[in-house]
Amino acid sequence: MVYQRFKLPQAYCPKCSRKVELLFSEEKDEAGRFYICFKCQTIGQFGVGELPKDDYAGFSVKRKEEIKQLVEEISDKYIYKAKGSQLRLEEKSNTYTRRWLSLYEYEKAFGETLGFETIDFREDKTRCKWCAQALEGRRTSFCSDRCSRNYGKATFFKRGISTLPYRIASRDRFYCRVTGEDLAVTNRLGVRIPASNQQMEIHHLVFVADGGSDHETNLLTVSKQVHKDYHSGVDYAVQAIEQIKQVQLQMYREKMYVK
Repeated sequence: MVYQRFKLPQAYCPKCSRKVELLFSEEKDEAGRFYICFKCQTIGQFGVGELPKDDYAGFSVKRKEEIKQLVEEISDKYIYKAKGSQLRLEEKSNTYTRRWLSLYEYEKAFGETLGFETIDFREDKTRCKWCAQALEGRRTSFCSDRCSRNYGKATFFKRGISTLPYRIASRDRFYCRVTGEDLAVTNRLGVRIPASNQQMEIHHLVFVADGGSDHETNLLTVSKQVHKDYHSGVDYAVQAIEQIKQVQLQMYREKMYVK
C-alpha cells in the first residue's frame, strides 16, 4: 500500500515536539493513523506513539521495507542540527521547544552581551518621547508620568515580542533592511515609537536547520511580505538578502554558525 504525506497544522511529534506530516494511503476509507517525524526520523501511530523499528504495526513486509528506506533517505536539510530560535532542546525535560534565547542564554552561548538596549527616535531631545511636547524643568525623556507609563506599555509590557528580536529591530531602527519599509508604531499623537506594527519579522541569514546561530550578526529585520517572498523564491527578496548574507559571512562566519 502506498502512502502520501500531508502537512497538518497543530500536529506535533510527542517525542521532540516538531511538526509532523500525516501518512495517508490511497484508500478513501482509511483515516490518517500514521505520521512521520523528520527530526526523530521515525514513523509513529496516533494513540500508540513511535512504532518499533522492527515491527511497524499495520504494514505489510513490503511496506515495512519501503518505510525503512523512506526514513533513511530523509534529506539532512530537514533535520535540525543546531539549537536555534525555532527549536531548542530543554535539558530538564529533554524535549524541544520553540522560543528565542534569553539575554542570559545569549551571553552564555556567545560570551558577549547583546547591545542595542535602548533606542530613541527623537531628533529633538528637548521633546517628550511619547507626545513630542516640550520638556520642562529637569525632565529629559517624558513631559509627564502618564506619558512615561504609556510609552512603557507600548515598548515593553505590551510589545508582544521577545527581548532578543526586539533588540535586533532596535539595532535596525525598526526598518526593513531590504525595502526600507517603516515597521515601527506611530502612536495616536503621530509620534513614531520603538514598537512593532505587527508587520515585522526577524530572518536568520544562515537557517537554523543549517546550523545557523541566534547571534545578532545572523539576524536581519525584514517585513512579513519580504520574509514570505524570500522563502517563496521571489527574485528581489532572494537577491537582496543573499547579498547581505555574503557580506556578513565574510566578516562574521564563525559567529553565524553554532559551534
